[in-house]
Amino acid sequence: MAQEKRKWIPLIAALGVVSVCAEEIATNEIPSIVVTAAAQTAGNAAIHETLRAEPGVVLNSQGGSQSDLSVRGSSFSGAGLSLGGVTLRNPQTEHFNAELPVPAAMLSRPAVLTGMDNQGGHLVGTVNFDLLPMSGKKQLEAGFGSDQRDWQSALVQQMLTETLGIGVFAGRESADGVDYDDNDYDREYAGGHMQFHNDDTKIDLLVAHQEKEFGARGYYGVDDSRYAKEETEETTVYLSAVKGDLNAAYLRSGILWREFYDDYYIPSWNYANHHRSRNSSAFFEGRTLEINNWSLGWRTDAEEERIASSSMGDHHRTRGGISLLPQWSGDRLKLTFGVRSEFFTGESPEYLPQAGAEYMLTDLLTAFVSYTETVRLPSYTELYYLSPASSGNSELNPQKEQQTEFGFKGIPSEFMDWKISAFYRRSKDTVDWMKAGPAASWDATDVGSLDIYGTEMQLGWYPEQNIEIQLAYTWIYKDRKASDFDQYASRYALDYPEHLGQVSLLWRPVTSVEIGTVQALRRQTDNAVRTGSDFGADSSFVVRFTPPQAPCTTISLLLNNAWDDDFQTFPGQRPAERFAGISLTLNW
Repeated sequence: MAQEKRKWIPLIAALGVVSVCAEEIATNEIPSIVVTAAAQTAGNAAIHETLRAEPGVVLNSQGGSQSDLSVRGSSFSGAGLSLGGVTLRNPQTEHFNAELPVPAAMLSRPAVLTGMDNQGGHLVGTVNFDLLPMSGKKQLEAGFGSDQRDWQSALVQQMLTETLGIGVFAGRESADGVDYDDNDYDREYAGGHMQFHNDDTKIDLLVAHQEKEFGARGYYGVDDSRYAKEETEETTVYLSAVKGDLNAAYLRSGILWREFYDDYYIPSWNYANHHRSRNSSAFFEGRTLEINNWSLGWRTDAEEERIASSSMGDHHRTRGGISLLPQWSGDRLKLTFGVRSEFFTGESPEYLPQAGAEYMLTDLLTAFVSYTETVRLPSYTELYYLSPASSGNSELNPQKEQQTEFGFKGIPSEFMDWKISAFYRRSKDTVDWMKAGPAASWDATDVGSLDIYGTEMQLGWYPEQNIEIQLAYTWIYKDRKASDFDQYASRYALDYPEHLGQVSLLWRPVTSVEIGTVQALRRQTDNAVRTGSDFGADSSFVVRFTPPQAPCTTISLLLNNAWDDDFQTFPGQRPAERFAGISLTLNW
């Protein structure tokens, strides 16, 4: 639907916006909201920053330098990114599941995939980005703000023909004392992109490199009395092709090669870890033309993971998967059923049933139900890591999830859409980092089976072309028997928001001004390590001004963590303070 395409996810953690040029605003009408990832962030922003206001996603950030994703109450190990259908994994640790060294200006708005849509993805949910069709965009940006933060970026695209384009991009940013006084942050990235696209075919070749260096005092459960430092380096090569409409008959394939270096130091303990991981993955999927109301959805994918680590040793494993999903469609009823098979090195294969149904109660109201199963291998950090503050467990088994979901969705008018759902997940061999007592280390632990109950409600309202409002509420409850497992504190899987409310607004009152805000409220579960309140209030505001005399120039003002909330996103860890900044973006 047209309204689905114009949804906006507000800018909340970085600055800048793609402005419109003279020929586009030479009208008395206020232009409509433009929907791309770059509309919500600076072109230089890290990709995870576009997700703060995405319904169904929780972004847990450590100073802005490292961020975990959570979908439907998952641990950080249960959620992550994909690019054009290729699932991005890090065999070392899922703490880097949200890394993607590509400017937001090149990417579509994110799509959260769960249930039947999450074939070959992360355990609970996957957030997918697609590379936008190339259009000859040229963008320069520079900004500065509190914490001595400054950033610059450039994106230059050139169309060689009507269907073939090339582009290059680069950027950097730095900040001092983003949460603790000595937790400084530096990031640099660069890359190139070539794309062929016509009416129903798009082929992309992308090469990108990123380096980060940041203070990590207090991160990953290490006592904040000890300074820590981390350096990461990533190189990604990505090739993909798609033909057809993803909502009808199509073919899509992709391959990805990724190398990731991670060096972590705690000087006072004379402790250092050096990890190098490599990941190669490929997939091929499609949907056949409909024959007598029947069609076949399918996907096959394969991955190879390697790690060489000074502390965890050298390891190698492979993974493969096949999904076969026949679908029958009637006038109002659609049925999908099938199986996903996954195969692993050194583990028994898993056969995971998949089934779903949708029924149009009216032209404006649809009921849906689904049952899916997924599986995840523990990361090498969960299996083999050892430090003075935490330790892995080589006896961990693959973690399996069984999810049932039902609900209703509707588009009552061109100005509104909504969805409400309830879900139940049974998580088996659930992995969490647990603490046995106040002075104990954090240990990777199989906490057994969890029963997870939840509801999601989302409402989008678009009363005019120049205003977008989204409301979202999520309730989560996780049940486990105390007799089965009893520990002092959880850091991830059993530390989650029981209640999460999100409100986002973007308003263009006049042609030259955009005003945006995100308000997020959460009530977290009790945790013995969290020293502050269980209530968090994240609030951000942005004002963007495009002078009529210079229509390719945008000045952006940002206030992040506006209420200077001190909620500990991670228990016992100091949050980032209020941030204010300004940027200038040039587009032509």
